[in-house]
Amino acid sequence: MEQKKLIIVIADISGYTRFMLDNLTAAVHGQMVINSLIESLIAQVDIPLVLQEIEGDAVFLYAADTGGESDWRGVAEEVSRKLDTFFDAFIKQAALFTEATPCDCEICSNADLLGLKIIVHAGEAMFHEVAGRPQVSGPDVILAHRLLKNSLESHEYLLLSEQAFELMGTNLPGHFEAYEEAYEGFPNVGTRVRYFQEDYFRERDLIYELPANDMQSAVDDYLDWGRRHHGTATADQLRNPIREFPWPQRVLARAEALFSNLAIRLHFRSAITKGMRGRGKRRVFTH
Repeated sequence: MEQKKLIIVIADISGYTRFMLDNLTAAVHGQMVINSLIESLIAQVDIPLVLQEIEGDAVFLYAADTGGESDWRGVAEEVSRKLDTFFDAFIKQAALFTEATPCDCEICSNADLLGLKIIVHAGEAMFHEVAGRPQVSGPDVILAHRLLKNSLESHEYLLLSEQAFELMGTNLPGHFEAYEEAYEGFPNVGTRVRYFQEDYFRERDLIYELPANDMQSAVDDYLDWGRRHHGTATADQLRNPIREFPWPQRVLARAEALFSNLAIRLHFRSAITKGMRGRGKRRVFTH
């Protein structure tokens, strides 16, 4: 067991659970959307960040001190650069889901309400193993997770504890607002927050600037991903549903999974492209 300095990063996708409860189709599509967004985040993880755990709709990462103050500052700078890439990857994937889908289930109709919040905290943790798996634990790990439950109303932001901001703030672009949170067992926690709603809309709007061939290519990639994962998401929801669904919905879900490849090829490809051209942008900036 060893104690080290570390930077904790938790990327949490929010705003979808209430829509997944509507019916089994929404539950299946919601799981597909969340899985895709999680994959888009994980694809950005590389040294010095380490993937500790996928926690449902969140990704728990950390970067540890490798020794020496100059090395630690280098780690902090590398992590700082990665934070924007997480948002960029999420926004691009979410924008495609939001604007492309012709599906009118609750999750697809409200995909524009999905958001990404990233929590960053710097502190110390104990490094050890449980059943052969590396683990980190300690008060700073607990505090990082507590910061997910905060007083902010937005679902799209980067939040750093004061400790993390002192270490990384000079490497981060954009405007940060100061807040304070209170948690049982911890003194009041100062935070710095940068909101990302404007970035979401800017990236989403780039879809409409794509040439027709590039747009169709993006749609095809989206469809291919959906075709490959629809059956798995359906099976997962039938085995471990987010809530109990009546048997007609379960039968329909099995039929949709069985014929999803044919349905996508015959209907969704043209419907998506026409829908993107015709529907226009959904959400407006509110923050």
